[in-house]
Amino acid sequence: MSPFLTVAELAEHLRIRPRKVYALVAAGEIPHRRAGARLIFDAHEIDAWLQARSTRSDRPVRRPPPVLAGSHDPLLEWAVRASGAALALMTRGSRDGLARMAAGEACAAALHFPGTGTGSGNAAEVERVGAERAWVLLGLARRTQGLLVAPGNPLGIHDIADLPRAVPARIGRRQSGAGSRELFDQLLGAAGLDAALPPECFVDGLTGEDEMALAVQEGRIGCGLAIEAAARRHGLDFVALVDEELDLLVERGSYFDEALQALFAFTRTRAFRERAAALPGYSIARLGAVRWNGGGD
Repeated sequence: MSPFLTVAELAEHLRIRPRKVYALVAAGEIPHRRAGARLIFDAHEIDAWLQARSTRSDRPVRRPPPVLAGSHDPLLEWAVRASGAALALMTRGSRDGLARMAAGEACAAALHFPGTGTGSGNAAEVERVGAERAWVLLGLARRTQGLLVAPGNPLGIHDIADLPRAVPARIGRRQSGAGSRELFDQLLGAAGLDAALPPECFVDGLTGEDEMALAVQEGRIGCGLAIEAAARRHGLDFVALVDEELDLLVERGSYFDEALQALFAFTRTRAFRERAAALPGYSIARLGAVRWNGGGD
């Protein structure tokens, strides 16, 4: 080998694809340097790195903790509790969940990114972040998203284009990085309302379906985007807008761990099916379907 290698040369030497090299760099797992905007690799450092990997091959592989991150979902939250699965919930949004998976801080994450067309955006986002990761994306549920409004719909909102009618009442928005926030922003842009609704119209940072519903119920906001089940649970009216896919991203090495297996086993029970059927706007027809399967080592 020459003293310094390019990405392409290193990929050929290691017999992996160039994007795997970029993934190793992003994860801080391989020694590298930068020459301006270019990545270069010292051949001697790479040899030492390979030697270190081979000598520790018999050590236990570091596994992510039993944390379920990503989107807040009432059906999934209930299933974790009812199954007795020893999983800690860290539901801070789809974008946060994907980042925690990439950092090895979660063994699974619930995702619902908006798509650019009629399909789900989940697989595209996972592919962008973790093309070479040992991850699998599984179908969980299809949910109806729409606008939560007060009983009787006093503001007369029947579509996203009617949102200016909510003023001077304020409009709730989820926190940055939540799939619902990204969907809401996408819908606003498609309706040409970006400039029509100034920042002072919004109450930002609502962190879950129930918090959005409570804000409408208490009169702190006039409306906000959330799932149909949240509206019905809190006695609100609901303006349906789109159906979306809620998927579960799982680290393959953790798939057969006791915590996740307890959850998966519970989703196959009659109790889970009945609970899903009782939640308005839910379908679990494609539960467990493999939507994306990553590379990994």
